[in-house]
Amino acid sequence: MRSTSRVTTTLATFLFVSQAPQSEFAKNPARTRELVHKTADRLGPNGAAAAVAEVAYEYGKHPETAAVHMLACLLAVESADFRTFVPAARLAVTR
Repeated sequence: MRSTSRVTTTLATFLFVSQAPQSEFAKNPARTRELVHKTADRLGPNGAAAAVAEVAYEYGKHPETAAVHMLACLLAVESADFRTFVPAARLAVTR
């Protein structure tokens, strides 16, 4: 059984709702990152919830193609080498 992180799944969801054809991002990590970032910006602060709702709709309406497309999105995100930056811990300043 395949196991993916929540971050990977969320990024793949953004890629899924970007409406880009698989041929556009499957072998182009830079384009995958660009599509994910543009979609996240377009959907705004509650974008993850909106994206999940859109994916659920597509699975209900077109289950035969939605599953294949989501698998392609997951594979593309995994190979795109997204970098997550964690800010350094803040030190308390005393005077």
